[in-house]
Amino acid sequence: MNRYKCTVSDKNGKILKFIRPGSSPATVQAELQKEDYFPISIRDQGGKSTRRQVRSSRTKPSTIAEFTALLSMLLDSGLSVKDGLEILKSITKDIKVNALVWAIEKDLKAGSSFYSSIRNIGPSLPVIYSSMVKVGETTGDLAFVFRKINNYLIRQKKIREKLVSSLIYPVIVLLVAVLSMILISTFIIPKISEMFIDLGSGVPDEVKQTLSFSRGIFTVFLIIIPLIAISGFCISVIRKRNSNFACTIDWLKLKIPFIGSFSEDNIFLNILFTFDALTSCGVTVEDALDEVTSNADNTAVREALNKAHEKVLRGISLSEALGYEKIIPTRITKWIAVGERTGSMGKVFVQLSDYYENELEKKSTRFMSFIEPALIIFTGLIVFGIVMMVIIPLFSTFGTILE
Repeated sequence: MNRYKCTVSDKNGKILKFIRPGSSPATVQAELQKEDYFPISIRDQGGKSTRRQVRSSRTKPSTIAEFTALLSMLLDSGLSVKDGLEILKSITKDIKVNALVWAIEKDLKAGSSFYSSIRNIGPSLPVIYSSMVKVGETTGDLAFVFRKINNYLIRQKKIREKLVSSLIYPVIVLLVAVLSMILISTFIIPKISEMFIDLGSGVPDEVKQTLSFSRGIFTVFLIIIPLIAISGFCISVIRKRNSNFACTIDWLKLKIPFIGSFSEDNIFLNILFTFDALTSCGVTVEDALDEVTSNADNTAVREALNKAHEKVLRGISLSEALGYEKIIPTRITKWIAVGERTGSMGKVFVQLSDYYENELEKKSTRFMSFIEPALIIFTGLIVFGIVMMVIIPLFSTFGTILE
């Protein structure tokens, strides 16, 4: 028994969405019509699968990327999916890619569609991957779809590597600074105190103050870090159980300075790429918006897109429907409005995707140009603090003892 995501209209024209079990889309549609619903879309959600759980545990993003790049190349050569998979096994040296191809071939021999087999890969897939494959299988143009998916994965990898490379340097510097402070407060200053006692002199007040201050900072760290971890765990649990809370938290994430802006650009880059990929395959804007809505990572953005989708189904244009939602950038709604007037929606989605990709590139570069001098100043302040609180009092005290 499969599960289907149903979008229907009731007698009053209200749009409803729910999951309905059934043996086939036709069966589900017949049941809905008996209940006086007008079916708008019925999409297979798939059922639980033990094999899916097993496969998802060993499928990594790098394996998915390698598989996609090779299969895209083979499909572009005019091969069928089955022939492409067969050749792929012989040209790749990656054992995990071979295992993935073998599992997909096993599903195909058992009578599953290529789309169903791809869905079994599990949650390691990008959210739009299986949806794109379904469109390609329906339209018969899997080569074009896999070329799009491969470009998407390359773009995402580029952004991810840029972000990681931007964070490596500051994280290392901060860790060294924190570890240095812990080392000084835990080992060095106590040893200096013992040295003064061995010399027959009491521990100077300056050293006592420094020792007390460093212990205080260390204690605060020991308290704050567990509190942050516990708070994060509690928020994560509540977020999964309460959709309104999840929507609020995801909205707040977008308001965090720099991080929120970077995250927002990445979210809308994915959305616009999905629009471009689906509409270029012949999918209508309404269906593409439905797919984009179900695949949105951010709950607040997903809720806004869901409201916009309901308005579009009632006959409102996409730009106007998105314009009602404050979380959707004005730039997107205005450009889409231009595309609607000129009839070049595909070009608009491509231009918007390029714009947001360039924005992410600029922000990564800007972050690096800002963080380096900031870390130099931070490190200098730490050194200055150590000199003022430890080194100068020590020399002053040694001078007094020697006199």
